[in-house]
Amino acid sequence: MAILMNYTISKWESSSALPLTIKVIFFSLFAMIVILAICGNSIVIWIVLAHRRMRTPTNYFLVNLAYADVLNAIFNIPFNVYYMLNQVAWPFGDFMCSFVQAVSHISIAANVLTYVAISLDRYFAIIHPLRTKLTHKQTIMIIFGIWILSLLVSSPAILSFRIIKSACKVLDMSIHKKYEWIFFSVTYVGPIVILTITYMRIAIELWGQTAIGEVTNRQRDSIQSKRKVVKMLIAVVLIFGLCWFPQQAYFLLVSIYPAIPDWRGTPYVYLISYFFAMSNSIYNPFLYCCMNNRFRNGFRSAFRFCPCVSASTDFFSQSYVSCRRFSEPAALGVVYSAQHKTRTMNPANVHRTTMSEISIKLNRHH
Repeated sequence: MAILMNYTISKWESSSALPLTIKVIFFSLFAMIVILAICGNSIVIWIVLAHRRMRTPTNYFLVNLAYADVLNAIFNIPFNVYYMLNQVAWPFGDFMCSFVQAVSHISIAANVLTYVAISLDRYFAIIHPLRTKLTHKQTIMIIFGIWILSLLVSSPAILSFRIIKSACKVLDMSIHKKYEWIFFSVTYVGPIVILTITYMRIAIELWGQTAIGEVTNRQRDSIQSKRKVVKMLIAVVLIFGLCWFPQQAYFLLVSIYPAIPDWRGTPYVYLISYFFAMSNSIYNPFLYCCMNNRFRNGFRSAFRFCPCVSASTDFFSQSYVSCRRFSEPAALGVVYSAQHKTRTMNPANVHRTTMSEISIKLNRHH
């Protein structure tokens, strides 16, 4: 998709500049995307990494998505939007020309590969529940492999962009067009097929079959919990597909009809399609907040200083396992209740415990 932006901008430079009103509108929209993407995804990262009970393999994958979106919001959107709207020579240097395109391709590939990893993890967890589940170490290794594979897939784009006549362009356009087709197949067509197959199979398993015999309340709650998680993940994938569809459609149309960038309204069409593609970075935190109770409580905790937000005390009390988080009276209450429970369960130690308490009091008095 970077080649299309490069080719389209080269056409804009030969045409009239965009009106100031259009520039202000798009600058405001993209600034909103950058701010919301950084803030929302940073809170998601904090919720998972700072709270022990949130550290599950699926949530680690969601953190990986958040990292990719933050990376895209910081190092891709501001530079490309400035370049597209101002239609000036590339002002950020040769290194940033390659780096910005690298971040664009790597973040897209990391997002898509993470979606595939999540769907496969849910598939084996639900369809084959007796298999060994992913450990935290295995999850970290998979995430590390996702970024390595994303770097390898994006390496041709990293090496092909250079400063040519004060513009960030591709060195060999004919070779890069073939690469963009491969990148399109690897990061959109193939993953959409895999995600469709896996989530359809999961949906049939969770909604299309009835259990034989009596179902306990625990089994019913487990099925409902799995359904909620799968609904949230399907919504994430659908949002991704819909946001990137206009950009992918533009890519296909320009490949079939090369004269499209010469049309008068093409800059506006491309900016709108690019806006929808980049806006995918802001939707995931809202989906987590709306469709998952734990993430919702986490967002309430993050915004607990706002007067209209009530933080969940349950989220704090069950997230950190450390006596240092308690106040001194609460900590003493926990210790004394544990001592009382020990005395009740083992009467033989009552005299020993009593003598210990007396010695402690005498030492304190002394």
